[in-house]
Amino acid sequence: MSVIKNLLPILILLALSIYSYQRYDQLPQVILNGIIFLPVVLAALVFGLSIHFNRSSVFFYVLLIATANIVLGKELAQSSLSYALLSAFLPLLLLVLTVLPDRGIFSIRAIPAYVILFSAIGFSIVAAKVSPGWLNHILMTDWLPARYFDWTQQSQSILFISVAMSIAMLVLYFLRPSPHMSAGLGVLIMLIVQLHFGDSDSSLNVFSSTALLMCLYAVLQESWRMAYLDELTELPARRALREKFQKMSGTYTVAMLDVDHFKRFNDTYGHDTGDAVLRMIATKMNRVSGGGACYRYGGEEFSVIFNGKDNETAIPHLEQLRETIASTPFVINRASRRKSDNRSRQKKKKSVKVTVSIGVADSTSAASSPWDVLKQADKALYRAKSKGRNRVCD
Repeated sequence: MSVIKNLLPILILLALSIYSYQRYDQLPQVILNGIIFLPVVLAALVFGLSIHFNRSSVFFYVLLIATANIVLGKELAQSSLSYALLSAFLPLLLLVLTVLPDRGIFSIRAIPAYVILFSAIGFSIVAAKVSPGWLNHILMTDWLPARYFDWTQQSQSILFISVAMSIAMLVLYFLRPSPHMSAGLGVLIMLIVQLHFGDSDSSLNVFSSTALLMCLYAVLQESWRMAYLDELTELPARRALREKFQKMSGTYTVAMLDVDHFKRFNDTYGHDTGDAVLRMIATKMNRVSGGGACYRYGGEEFSVIFNGKDNETAIPHLEQLRETIASTPFVINRASRRKSDNRSRQKKKKSVKVTVSIGVADSTSAASSPWDVLKQADKALYRAKSKGRNRVCD
């Protein structure tokens, strides 16, 4: 589901860009005069946001888009080899910069990305001036009958590189679907299309603006995730719960869930294992039946909201969730030293039982607001703990 959700805005922008390119000459002159400034405005905006949120991938995407516009707009790629180098390196660089871990923009760990980027630029400048025969042969040779490629000005080698990079990026997106990956895929397609159509005003303005809008989408999505999603569990965080409460009315149920003996668990097995427990519980909570919406309230506490349900109809779903968590063995990997000649390290696996206590309250009581209902659910949670834990109380 997340694959389609993240890719849908990119597909819509792709469709709009093709339509806008075809209708470009039919636009009023006033709009055409304003469109020429749109890529510059978008580039400045996305540059600023990527630096503010320290998103190096989007920062480098904008650099590549700007490079394509500068080179094509200033007619710097006049020779066929220069154009081929630009068309070959941009997709390659975009894929490499996407694969590299996000290490920030202005940090020592970002140096490899800058080295790769400026090495490619330096090589292209030197190669365009020297024009070595071997490079011309690789990039400009027609390997297949030319009649099958008369629809494009790109050489067959460049087309093969573009197709290969697109397939690699698509596979990478399906392996790690995210707004950042979908934007990278969209920007790659836009760069390839822009380089295919050349340096016309319609190509530069429409396709570069679309690529920058994709980068803007990625930055805004990332900022939303930082604000509303818990980084550890990927569940909506307390800010999202607060906004949910502002919209709630009528009949609803609020449940508070707490991991039993979590502090003891952390002290015994370490915080990394404790984090793994929270992620496991979040995974189970995401599958809660009855239409429950799950949130991480804080620490080892979670909330579940059932809209349109009272205690009686919500508790069976919470009991099922509690039983699912209690019946799922949690395996702990512990490194221990084995007495042997080579003193090798071996992983020992230990399975432990993780349980949760749940308190429930609904809006049919005298509570005047969702926060009052939550407080009642919190009191019911403490009753569940005092009665022996691993149970649901209302």
